[in-house]
Amino acid sequence: MAPRNGSYGRVDPVPILAAAAFVASLIAIALAFVALTDEPAATSSGGSMMMGMGNGSMEHMNPLAIDGITKAPASRGGTTLAGNRRDGATEFRLIARPVWWNILSRQRVAAWAYNGIVPGPEIRVRNGERVRVKFTNKLPEPTTVHWHGVDVPNSQDGVPGVTQDPIQPGASQTYEFTARPAGDRNGSGTFLYHSHFEEDRQMPAGLAGSLIIEPPAGEAAPKNEHTLIVSEWTVNPSTGRVRGTMPMEGMLPNFFTINGKSFPDTEPINIKAGEKTYVRLINAGQFAHPLHLHGTAFRVVARDGHPSQDRSLRDTLTLESGERADVEFELPKGKWLFHCHIGHHATNNGESPGGLLTVFEAT
Repeated sequence: MAPRNGSYGRVDPVPILAAAAFVASLIAIALAFVALTDEPAATSSGGSMMMGMGNGSMEHMNPLAIDGITKAPASRGGTTLAGNRRDGATEFRLIARPVWWNILSRQRVAAWAYNGIVPGPEIRVRNGERVRVKFTNKLPEPTTVHWHGVDVPNSQDGVPGVTQDPIQPGASQTYEFTARPAGDRNGSGTFLYHSHFEEDRQMPAGLAGSLIIEPPAGEAAPKNEHTLIVSEWTVNPSTGRVRGTMPMEGMLPNFFTINGKSFPDTEPINIKAGEKTYVRLINAGQFAHPLHLHGTAFRVVARDGHPSQDRSLRDTLTLESGERADVEFELPKGKWLFHCHIGHHATNNGESPGGLLTVFEAT
């Protein structure tokens, strides 16, 4: 007997549509995986796009270009940059370019670096000193330099599309300002400079360095001081190619560095037992890091380049991206660990111990 309403022979479309959607999702996942794992040859700057423009989101996930990459000129980053007095200012020269940088003796990365080192050279000036920085872009993509936390004229702030045009590959720009903390003309403290063009790609590739403003002439500066810059890297271990670092699958970091090195290649810090030590901490990465010191407690004497009102003792301090803290402490004799308290951040591509870990050796 035939079904009512002539429904005999009809096919329910719901299971077919569900199956088609499932197959389409599998194809999309496969294509995304290919995009993330494929490592094309070095591309020209013309292939780069700003995030949110056309296919920019996919371009953003590609490895950074390595056109013109060379061997790093030194193995130690963050060394002090010498300046020259010229026309009423202290003049510094910065060049951004790709280099092969060893974060471990067995792991090199295709870094984008200031003056060929990671972190970039430390610029150290006195409050009120006139500063002139002649910058040249030898990267395969545009960039700028931002003076983070420094009281610069608006035109010198280094923000592309707001205060200046991006500095194109091969081009140069001179930045000039008087060294003072933003918001405190008579102050001193710990600051940094970094790229402000596609920061989530360029900063994690190495484009950051410290800028220290010392007290005005006649005022005492800290003694026994050290600067530690922490950051993260998203690296293909087999090729050394670097991607941007973001909190999303395929862009999560797998290497972590202090002053451009991962443990066990981080440099031990030699101090005298019982003597006050002053450490400038800078988070030049994209992720927060709870930094913990063994063997003693410390006082936070400054935050973001300004004196801290909270002088209570603590042994762990979390720095968000771009934050700085100056801490003081004394250690008894021994080898005392300093590390990020997030376990994954103390690994090298998942292997522990590694990453954000170093040792204070008090003798």
